Order: sequence, then C-alpha cells, then structure tokens
Amino acid sequence: MRIVLIQPPIEDFYTTSVRLQPIGLAYLKAAIKANFPEVEVIVRDYNFGYGKHSIAWPKELAFLKPYYPFADRSPFSTFYHYYHFGASYEAIVRDLAELNPDLVGISALFSAYAPQAYETAKVLKERLRVPILMGGSHVSAVPQEVLSLPFVDFVIVGEGERPMAAFVDALLGKKHWQSVPNLGFKQNGTLKFTTAEENFNLDEIPFPDFSDFKAQSYRYQGRNLSFVVSSRSCPYRCTFCSVHQTFGRNFRLRSVENIMAELKLRRSQGYSAFDFEDDNLTFDQKRMCLLTEALQSEFMGDDIRLMAMNGVAYFRLNKEILLQMRAAGFRDLNISLVSVNENLLRRLKRPYHFGKFREMVEFADQLKMNVVSYQILGLPGDTLPSMLQTLIYQSRLPLTIGVSPFYFTPAMPIGSSDFIEKPFWVLGRLTSLGLSKNPEERDTVYTLFILARMVNFLKHLSGITKDSELADLLANKDAWQGRDRMGLVILERLLKEKILYGFTGNEYRPLPKFRFEIFKTFLEKVDFIKRPSGATIKIKDGWHL
Repeated sequence: MRIVLIQPPIEDFYTTSVRLQPIGLAYLKAAIKANFPEVEVIVRDYNFGYGKHSIAWPKELAFLKPYYPFADRSPFSTFYHYYHFGASYEAIVRDLAELNPDLVGISALFSAYAPQAYETAKVLKERLRVPILMGGSHVSAVPQEVLSLPFVDFVIVGEGERPMAAFVDALLGKKHWQSVPNLGFKQNGTLKFTTAEENFNLDEIPFPDFSDFKAQSYRYQGRNLSFVVSSRSCPYRCTFCSVHQTFGRNFRLRSVENIMAELKLRRSQGYSAFDFEDDNLTFDQKRMCLLTEALQSEFMGDDIRLMAMNGVAYFRLNKEILLQMRAAGFRDLNISLVSVNENLLRRLKRPYHFGKFREMVEFADQLKMNVVSYQILGLPGDTLPSMLQTLIYQSRLPLTIGVSPFYFTPAMPIGSSDFIEKPFWVLGRLTSLGLSKNPEERDTVYTLFILARMVNFLKHLSGITKDSELADLLANKDAWQGRDRMGLVILERLLKEKILYGFTGNEYRPLPKFRFEIFKTFLEKVDFIKRPSGATIKIKDGWHL
C-alpha cells in the first residue's frame, strides 16, 4: 500500500517561506511507519520549492483595489500582485499519477488557503479516482462542510497521529471505519463522525519523519531549518485564537529528554536552526529553564540558532529565563502584546501585565536580542485611539513592531455580526485589512499598518548611533542612499503635502487611502521613537515642516 501526504499550493499577495515546513505531515508519516512498516508513505510539499506566478485577483478581493492600487517599491509598501505559490495543479496530477497511490491525504491548515486544498482534492479525484482524506486546522473548524464536498471521502478532526494509525489499520481491512477515532466518513450518502479520543502521549509519538525532505530545502539565514514542537495546545482561552479547535483544551508537554533526543537527531542530519512552533513555549517556566540548560550542555560551542517564531507569552518570562534562552542560542524574541487597552483585553480573555512587558523588552534588548512585538489591528470592539496608543507604546520601546490586521477563522470563539459579508477564505487573511463593515475602519487599519512600517523604518535606519531628531534626519536626507533616502523623501513629502506617496520604479504616486490626520496625531503624541540600538529619534516639536 502506498499513501501520499500532500501540502498543497496557496494563493495570496505574499507568503512567509520560512514558515512552510510541513511538520504535521512528517508526524503522520512517522506514526504510520511506526505501526505499519510495510506501508509506503510519501510526503509531497507542493507549496515550497516550485516558485510563484502572478494570477488575477479573485473578484471577492476586489474591494481591496483602492488600498493596493499599484506595485509600490517604497520602504512602506503593502501589496499588489496576487500569486499562486507552489506547483500547478497539472504538475501535481502528473506527479501523483506516476506514484499511483492507494490514498492521498491533504493538509488544510489555514482557512485562507482552503480553496487551494479543495482544488487539489478535486483534480486528483477527477483525474485519478483516488480516495481523498483531509485534515488540518481548517478541517477541525468545519468538518461537516469539508466532508460534504463530493471529492472528499474522509476527514480527520483534531490531532492526527492516533486517528491516522487507526485509519490505516481500517484501510488494510482489519477494522471498520467506526472504530477509528476522530474520523468523518460517508456511508450511503450520509456523513458519519466517530467519537473523539485523546491523542497518544506526546513522548510516545515518534519524531517527525523528515526522510522526504532535503536538509537544505528549508533555510533560515543560511542554515538548514527544522521545526520543533515541544508542547501542544495552550492553557489560556483568548477568544481571538482557534488553537483549541485542533489541539483541544488539554495543554500537554514533552519531556526535556524527549525534546533533546529529537534535536540531537536533527543536528546529526545537518540542521543547525531550530524553530519551536509551540503555542506557549514558556508557560511551564521550570521546564523552560531545564530545556535551556540542556541545550547549553548539549550544544556548547556548537553554532546553532534557536527561535520561537510563533511567539512566546511575555507574562510567562522572567530575567532568568531570558538569560538562559540567550545563552542557549535564542537571539530573537517574538512576543505578542495585542493591545494596551485593558478593557478590550479583559473581554478577549487575554492575560496582560504591561510592567512585565516593558521589563522583558528592555532586558532582552540589553542581552542584544532582536525583539519583535505583535499588535492586532481591527479587533472587534477596538477603537482608533486604543490602536494608536498601542502603536505609540511600542514605538517608545527598543523593539520592532509587528502588526497584523485581525482575521477570522471559522468557529473562532470571538464571533461577531459586524464582519464584512465575505467567504471564510477572505475573512481568514490579514491582507483583507480588518473585517469591519465600516469602510472608515478599514482605512484606519490600513493607515496604522503603514504607520507601523514607517516607525520600523526609523527604528532601523542605517548609520544612526546617537540620539537624533526627525526634522534633522529629513533635512539631511541626501546623506543616505537607496531605500533609506527614498523613505526619508516620502516622509518629508507626507509632512509637507499631507499626502502619502508610493514609488512605482519610475515615479511617485499618491496613496489616497492613507489618512494623514492619524499620522499627524501619532507625531503629536509619540514624543520619541526608541531604536533597538538604544538611540532615540526625537519627534515632539521637531517635525513641523
């Protein structure tokens, strides 16, 4: 028997290539091989390594045209081209026809890209008549909807290792579908779902099988990159998060010994960058200290890089943990602030402690860690003053600001009747610039999105080693070259003309959706911008041109 597990292509304005390693499929392959060594399992990543090509904007996204009117090449650019990232459907069919699988499993992780997972399933069903199984976060959110599709035969809801092993057992004719936990199947045209069961103990799950990957396929800063998952789920209940739909509410941890055994294996395979993809890596502070101590002991003198790109909860950090993380090989610290609006955070059931946030950011900066703080724009119930205050708060700290317009995935706990009336895959992407039915609120999100890029531009403007004033930087803009000079030129014109310009490569063109009054209010209130290097750029009373 041959099973092929697929990561399908995606379509969007952009992609983050470093976040594409299909570790979930590698886990499933390992679980199948551990229980059924006679079954051949092949993982195919049709997303990464096949390039991209421009395609027409979907009509459902036409409302974004005024916000992305041309291909902007300025330092503050947003989006314009819409792409198909990955293999063509025809290429996928040709490859699968040669493999001649008995079953194809398709990952549907993100609701924004579910249409491409559906199209992959559809063409394979039509052309190859192969049984199709789908799983992933999107499937866990709307299993009935996915299983009702005529080209989908089975779905797995939630974590996949235990159900997949039982499913293969049934596929081999040893058991009935009804005995497989977390499974959806069709019986005489009726959708059937079996009882959900807990997954295997995390330490009992085999390490992800990377045998279908070349170590150099997934890279980070010139290093071979391996994802690592040291825990599953999260003990918090933030209503804008959908993690519990897939991983349940039971927060589980792998042992330090188990994690280290996997990392040593990956190191022997040529990987030297490790990204912990946990939803709450540092929640168990004692385990985190033990893990960082083990990392230092095992890889002392070895040139490795450690990351947690999914972010860590700043309120579960302390100085000891940060010291240990830095010594172990973490040079970057990704943390999620969300907002400084306490009433909003309480409604969202989001823990917060702003004193701890500032303390951790400043200490991490002292340790020469690159800090990225994430803010969500356009959350239901949030306001312009609130979002602007959050942006100002981060501007005054030595960090890089990461802003994400709020997006909604099916069955997300937050819910709202105020969202735009669009398909789930439109609501599920940050490039939709907030989900409010009020166009003015989208203008606000768009403006703050670009404003954050302006702040980051100043935070990382080259050659600044001491405190400066914005007015002096603009007056001496010719001292810079390339994109640095272009950014200063655009900022100067914005202040003089009250119009934001983008650059096409040949000319500067206005971006009329940018609201100058928001930019002006920011400058009036921010006082200064703190750079990660420690220098500040003074704003107050020095920006009037």
